Amino acid sequence: MGKFLDQFGNRLANLTPTEKQVLYYIDQHVDEAKNLSLTEIAKVNNVSTTTIVRLAHKLGLEGFSELKYLLKTSDYQQTTVNSLPFVHYKEEFIAALETIQIKDLDKLSEKIKNAKRVIVIGVGLSKMLAEYFSKLLMQTNKQTHYTYESHMIDLLPNMIKPNDMVFFISTSGETKTLIQAAEKLSFQVVETAAITNSSDSTLGKLVKTNLSMTVEKVNFAGYDITARSTLMLLIDLLFESYLKSTQP
Repeated sequence: MGKFLDQFGNRLANLTPTEKQVLYYIDQHVDEAKNLSLTEIAKVNNVSTTTIVRLAHKLGLEGFSELKYLLKTSDYQQTTVNSLPFVHYKEEFIAALETIQIKDLDKLSEKIKNAKRVIVIGVGLSKMLAEYFSKLLMQTNKQTHYTYESHMIDLLPNMIKPNDMVFFISTSGETKTLIQAAEKLSFQVVETAAITNSSDSTLGKLVKTNLSMTVEKVNFAGYDITARSTLMLLIDLLFESYLKSTQP
């Protein structure tokens, strides 16, 4: 094994053949790989970007951004911000934008258009984003509701109708309240979707469509300062795509 691969020797058994192929490539071409984007590494290995993101998560990393960080530092540690905020956010957004699945934007646009009612759910810091998304849709006269109260979220599975569409908005995709609601809805005939910062989250696996940008978890001075603005960017992109889908 190479120096980079040595760090993950105990995780190789959990990888698929395709994921191992990518990892072996990175290990043998560290100097080259650390300067390649997510899409470029995917192209070289003839795999999807999702495969690489999934590989990063199976290695115990937050995502592709942290994988790139390891390639450049050769040290596995919790990421902290050591640069100016502008530089950090610029690098984060460039890396995250490359992980967006355009086909999911188109797919969700059509589903929103066909839904009789859209229900948007968000708790904590995501509450404001849920309200923002729902009010964007309301402007187009789409019947839309948003909720953030735990007791209403618990009752949601009993209130949903077949022609409804439910959106969950969550930074991590691991919020217990949302996961429980999504799990209950997975047994019903209803469209579900999530907007998250993780393409491989528990919530993302429970819904029918997960729209995400893979964003590295960042801590500084003991505070979680992971970007939430990426979620708003996804919402804006989805809303524009939806508007275009409604035009003749």
